[in-house]
Amino acid sequence: MSVFIENLSAGYGKKSVLNGINTAAKPGELIGLVGPNGSGKSCLLKTIAGLIIPDTGQVKIADQSVHDYAPRARARNIAWLAQDRSAAWALSVRELVSLGRAPYRGRLGKLSADDNRAVDRALVSAHCVDLRDRRFDHLSGGEQARVLLARALAVGAPLLLADEPTASLDPYFQISIMQSLRNEAQNNKIKGTNTVIASLHDLSLAKQFCDRIWVMSKGRLVANDKADIVLSDTILAEVFKIKSQNGQITRVQM
Repeated sequence: MSVFIENLSAGYGKKSVLNGINTAAKPGELIGLVGPNGSGKSCLLKTIAGLIIPDTGQVKIADQSVHDYAPRARARNIAWLAQDRSAAWALSVRELVSLGRAPYRGRLGKLSADDNRAVDRALVSAHCVDLRDRRFDHLSGGEQARVLLARALAVGAPLLLADEPTASLDPYFQISIMQSLRNEAQNNKIKGTNTVIASLHDLSLAKQFCDRIWVMSKGRLVANDKADIVLSDTILAEVFKIKSQNGQITRVQM
């Protein structure tokens, strides 16, 4: 699903965060959204999701403003994985993942055969099959992060927005989840449907898995290109205050 962001400025209440963002994401792309803490990554994802109303500009999903979608239609077209994963639901993992099918259920709330297949696929993609019968509130933080990703994948939305999907995960599952997100985009490239935008702190993961990288700094989009172009020495120094020298990452002297 195509995403168009035009002259976007937004924030939290009276606090301005984003300033003049212009960019787009094409179907079949995995976009990595990177930048220092406080650069506006979460605010941008929330605005794309329709959770924040822009001060100026707009976000268009498939040539329609995100705020023109009816709630159920928006829930079917945009899957949202929030950064805050605190939850104490006394549900089994499979029950929790099945909540991702809420936009498709009828009045009785029963899962259809298609719903069950979508839940099963999501459990596999997020590496949660072995957890499906356990209670969510009895899981570790990393296990809960994988389950909540599975819930987002179960939606089957053409646009998936993930805020720090690899947080709290060990290296094995960081790589596994990034591969799942890449597959989510690429497996549907022929159909021209799925797009994934994920905010990340690990630049090496972004470079390895993402088709393009959006670099945020102080509420602005300062770079937008392939990883080997975007993560240049200049960007690393100016935005992230680090440099790579002789295979070692060091801080730039302020």
